[in-house]
Amino acid sequence: MIPRTRKNVDILASVIGLLFVIIICLVATCVVISKNRNNNFKISNNMIKDKYNSLVSKMGDPIYLKTDKDNNLFSATWQQPLDNWNVPGKFGGCDVIKLFGEPVLKQHPHKAIVFIVIGKYINVPDKLLGPLKYASETINIDQLFIPKKYQEIYQSTGEKQVALVTGSCASVTISVITVQFVMDMIEQYKDSKEHNELYEVFRAEYDRRINDYLCGDGITDPIPWYDPGMFDEPNKDYIGDEKCAKTKENLLSNVSEFFKTHFNTPTTSS
Repeated sequence: MIPRTRKNVDILASVIGLLFVIIICLVATCVVISKNRNNNFKISNNMIKDKYNSLVSKMGDPIYLKTDKDNNLFSATWQQPLDNWNVPGKFGGCDVIKLFGEPVLKQHPHKAIVFIVIGKYINVPDKLLGPLKYASETINIDQLFIPKKYQEIYQSTGEKQVALVTGSCASVTISVITVQFVMDMIEQYKDSKEHNELYEVFRAEYDRRINDYLCGDGITDPIPWYDPGMFDEPNKDYIGDEKCAKTKENLLSNVSEFFKTHFNTPTTSS
């Protein structure tokens, strides 16, 4: 047995202190390595990289971050956990904002790339699922991956109180216009019994709203829960005379054809 002397006590205290310092350093190193691993992923597309940095500056680091085996960004998502969702519209009015590391291509209503998805939890009547989805390929409605409390209600009663409605584009604002379109169509047509007539109505209305924004008129239908300035995006855009003129011509033609087909009513365009 080692005699308990002042010298031995001092040595033991020094050893314990040294071990404590080593443990603190190891923990700090692990945190730094983990943080660097998360922050050192690659985004090859500069437009997406700039948008990612902008979103981080506004909302902080994403809640969920996915990379591939080569550390390329697959997706970054700002979304409250489904089992702990308690603040509607937490992310600039949105319940979900998701950015993909690589863009995909879309054709309607204009050819463009898509890498941003925004969503809100909304009550969507089953009878409007078809017309809403037909309005645009950029609209998606997920009835399962919703906050846990709504999952449990659906499982126990069959009642679908909310779905995750998303809009997709290369812009948060256009994605938001898309979701607001869904909200407005639900409010306006939730009691309608003529569901089959709504497919072309919804598609034409969606086209109008997007074209209003892209052809200089801006956000022409109110979105009280959203401010483009929050995301450093403009209140309106302009894609050029040729595209806008062609778009207006197509819209008028589609509306005219719809009324002739469904109501046998001649229309005139100005």
